[in-house]
Amino acid sequence: MSTPKPDTSTSSIPPPVQDAVLFGVRFSRLIGVVYPTALGRPYTDTEIAKRAGLSNQYVGKLRKGQSVPSLSNAGRLAKLFGVSTDYFLNSPDHPAVRSVERNLRMIERHRAGKAQRVGHRSAGGAADADDIALLSDDEVRQIAEGAAELPPTMRDSVSAVIDQLRKAIGLGKVEGADVLD
Repeated sequence: MSTPKPDTSTSSIPPPVQDAVLFGVRFSRLIGVVYPTALGRPYTDTEIAKRAGLSNQYVGKLRKGQSVPSLSNAGRLAKLFGVSTDYFLNSPDHPAVRSVERNLRMIERHRAGKAQRVGHRSAGGAADADDIALLSDDEVRQIAEGAAELPPTMRDSVSAVIDQLRKAIGLGKVEGADVLD
């Protein structure tokens, strides 16, 4: 059984308002799901505003779907939450939107204590029991980097830690990654 997706249908709303509503729905979803472990709770508007260099009131309007951000401000918020601006700007069937939603559902499932298994991606057809695998290394890295909100200069360190953990449990080195000895 799949987790229901947030309703982002806005077909009867005029385009500028529709864009604001869609942005607000997705922005609120990120706030509700992606937050620093150190806080143990979602960001407040004030915390988001401070970290993104925006005003508290502006962040509140964006979250409520009352305003559409500039591309620059959408980029600041996307960077803060470790997602692409495509998540805010594209239709639900866009690959970037589907990818972020899949990752958000995985975070929700993890917090709910449910198994973290995904089917192999294929060109079609349903996955059967033999097609189920643990999260891929790339997915683990993406979640670790986004959740930790690390600057790009520290991502190599995260990769090294992941590689060391893999080595410790006998999974070996990820192709193309350097392992610290």
